[in-house]
Amino acid sequence: MQSRAPGYFELLKRRPAFRAIWLGSVVSLAGDWFTLIALYSLLEQYTGKSEAVGLMLLVRFVPLAVLSPMAGVLADRFSRKRIMIVADLLRALVVLGFLLVRSAEQVWLVYALTFLQMSLASFFDPAEAAAIGSTVEQDEIVTANTLQGATWSAMLGFGAIFGGVLTALAGREASFVVDALSYLLSAFFISRATIAMPVQPERAKTWAGRFGFDDLIEGFKLVRHSPDVRRVLWVKSSWSLAGGAALVLYAVMGARIFAIAGSPEAGVGVLLAMRGAGAFVGPLIARRIGGDGPSFLERAIGIAFLVTSVAWLAFALAPNLPLAALCLLVAHTGVSTQWVFSTSLINLRVEDRFRGRVFAVDTMLSLLALAVSSYLGGRLLDELKIEPRSLMMWLALITVGAAIGWWWLRRPGSERQQKLLGAVVESSARDR
Repeated sequence: MQSRAPGYFELLKRRPAFRAIWLGSVVSLAGDWFTLIALYSLLEQYTGKSEAVGLMLLVRFVPLAVLSPMAGVLADRFSRKRIMIVADLLRALVVLGFLLVRSAEQVWLVYALTFLQMSLASFFDPAEAAAIGSTVEQDEIVTANTLQGATWSAMLGFGAIFGGVLTALAGREASFVVDALSYLLSAFFISRATIAMPVQPERAKTWAGRFGFDDLIEGFKLVRHSPDVRRVLWVKSSWSLAGGAALVLYAVMGARIFAIAGSPEAGVGVLLAMRGAGAFVGPLIARRIGGDGPSFLERAIGIAFLVTSVAWLAFALAPNLPLAALCLLVAHTGVSTQWVFSTSLINLRVEDRFRGRVFAVDTMLSLLALAVSSYLGGRLLDELKIEPRSLMMWLALITVGAAIGWWWLRRPGSERQQKLLGAVVESSARDR
């Protein structure tokens, strides 16, 4: 008989290693959103261009996309705990560098430091995602990923509201200092966790084996020959084709269309806070309705695509801030459901020794799409003078296309594909 999946508080109590990772996420994610609000404010003040926000988002996404494949190899070969701690400590130093930006001539530092910060995140994120799957039992995976996703969302809401308030009252410098402290606290929590090393077969004594290229190729082969894995990887990357430009529009519309009492930070903060609120409740409600079964997770992802597209269309037409904020709340119930449930499906369907690499490929594809989308979104607003509301409508239509692609990919893999997948997994030990 299948055991009952635990509740969220029960899981935190039962699994101290997962609890430590979760506590680290709570503090570091809140600090990250404080910094992002402060950077939106800084770029708006010193450049006044939508393209500057798009470029900053591009710089955030590119290192994650480029470095993630090799970072996934490291997450499957070395201590995931040490990778996370080192990344946190170095990020604490990097974000303090934002304090040096004092004029328009120094804006280039924003992009350089953001690149360094996200380069370190590219090593942290696959290690964290893979570690979660190894610190809980199989029937706890959906609970753990739902809680982790809800935490990301809650910290977005908290960080957007209080980050905007802190930036307005105490200045951007205070937000940067808070973010640095949050990384230090995250490293402390993770240092107290017991996280098992991934079990890997002995590697060939060749340069490709020693430097991880064999592992990298093996991970791509697994994705290539597994239709189920490829379909799950479609979720984040296809949404991101529209999502990057949407993130630019949240900042632009919040600052220029929905500003509160002349304060662009407040308008952006409200929109991002409602984005966080929607992302928080989305997977919680969906899981309450349908449970943890893989078949339900797949159906919920398809429905979530359509919820997002309809809510984005309504956001484009919203006449005032309250309605716009409500639309983003609904939109991100769908977005977060897609992300949390697709992450859970990877943890359920991929062996632990491959997870770091599969999560890295997932990150690479989604962030490449986010990078291109965010940059093009900024250029379309500035160069072609497309109205923000019109661009938002187009993004809603792109998301409908992503939903169609998800359903079209729901085809059973051929017998030959399944045999090839089995060969990839079995040869990982035999051919080394």
